[in-house]
Amino acid sequence: MKSSIAGCLMAALLPLTFAAAAQSPAEATKNADSREKLSQVAANVREEMRTGGRFEFVKAGERATIDGKFAEMDALYAQAGSVDAMKDDAKIELFNAQETINSILTQRDANRIVCKNEPIIGSHVRTKTCRTYREELAKADASRKAMDEWSSLTCRGGKACPKDSMDGLGANQTAAGTVITH
Repeated sequence: MKSSIAGCLMAALLPLTFAAAAQSPAEATKNADSREKLSQVAANVREEMRTGGRFEFVKAGERATIDGKFAEMDALYAQAGSVDAMKDDAKIELFNAQETINSILTQRDANRIVCKNEPIIGSHVRTKTCRTYREELAKADASRKAMDEWSSLTCRGGKACPKDSMDGLGANQTAAGTVITH
């Protein structure tokens, strides 16, 4: 049983790849089957986590997790030298660290396609829209800015509307003081 688990792990780990660390479509994977190659992959991933990079949307806590997992993997390679020389427990640790990194990078990949089934405004018809993760975040940011701008519009006499300007209004009265009749 142990030998079949080890065989499965070897097949999964060799070559240990970081598909998410690719810098271009032509360079689909990075082989990290040695300590030196892992160092190169880690450097590439860190570079892509900078502003404008493929993984720029990785959050601070996630960056710390990624750095910690790369450090764990480096320590495993430092002890054994290669995946082949690792004990089964070390191979499992290596695999789990790799999966943690890959899951974070896949989730925060700016080029990841996000599709939604959204209603068309003014209609009951829904349409499928697909955007990159980067475009989704830009759209959300633009909406947030528009809401902030709208909330700072003037109410009466050129003064900004207080946040609670709707409080205390009658059921048939608007913020501008207009009475609604039915």
